[in-house]
Amino acid sequence: MTPDTDAVVPGASGAGTACDVGILTVGPFQSNCYVLRPSGGGPLVVIDPGDEADRILAKIAGDDVAAILLTHAHLDHIGAVKAVAAATGAPVYLHPGDRFLYDAAVEHARAFGLRVEAPPAPDRELTEGETLRFGDLEFEVRHVPGHSPGHVIFVTDGMAFVGDCVFHGSIGRTDLPGGDMRTLLAAIRKEILSLPPDMVLYPGHMGPTTVRHEAQTNPFLVQGGYA
Repeated sequence: MTPDTDAVVPGASGAGTACDVGILTVGPFQSNCYVLRPSGGGPLVVIDPGDEADRILAKIAGDDVAAILLTHAHLDHIGAVKAVAAATGAPVYLHPGDRFLYDAAVEHARAFGLRVEAPPAPDRELTEGETLRFGDLEFEVRHVPGHSPGHVIFVTDGMAFVGDCVFHGSIGRTDLPGGDMRTLLAAIRKEILSLPPDMVLYPGHMGPTTVRHEAQTNPFLVQGGYA
């Protein structure tokens, strides 16, 4: 189990507020759950509560949670949704393209010899290009399919939470149901590499990177001619 880490990431000038990004690496698949806390106070946002609900709730520390945002519905990103939603009362946001994966969480866990509680029905369907506002936190939703059909990323001031689309030096796998390599590469080019070069990318596994670093060095993007 990886210890919790925290980083303070300032908001873009004039475009919002700074927030503390709490990163918890959870579960047997070592996926990243993010707890975003506005520096000026207000409700939190949780992204991809994949496992170890007790640790996530300890990070929340009893504060109000405005939303549980899901980049996609693979098992390692939704395993703690039920417990976190039940404890906080926060609504769950998911793109409808991944609902078939979300509804099959118990079966998928069983295939890996694991056990999860069936997550509650999503409260809100995410759509491409919409803006989500929770107090001082604001996110643009971008649809980036290929790792899964309904995968989205959440873009905010100076940073983006990109799930399993792109990692430091790699990209998401495409051999799972609904995955497609060409679709993923095209979507990364359109929706991620078009972001400002210095934007920090917080992935679903491993540590943060930047748009510039991946555009210049990621072998899947450079060799594929997409950077």
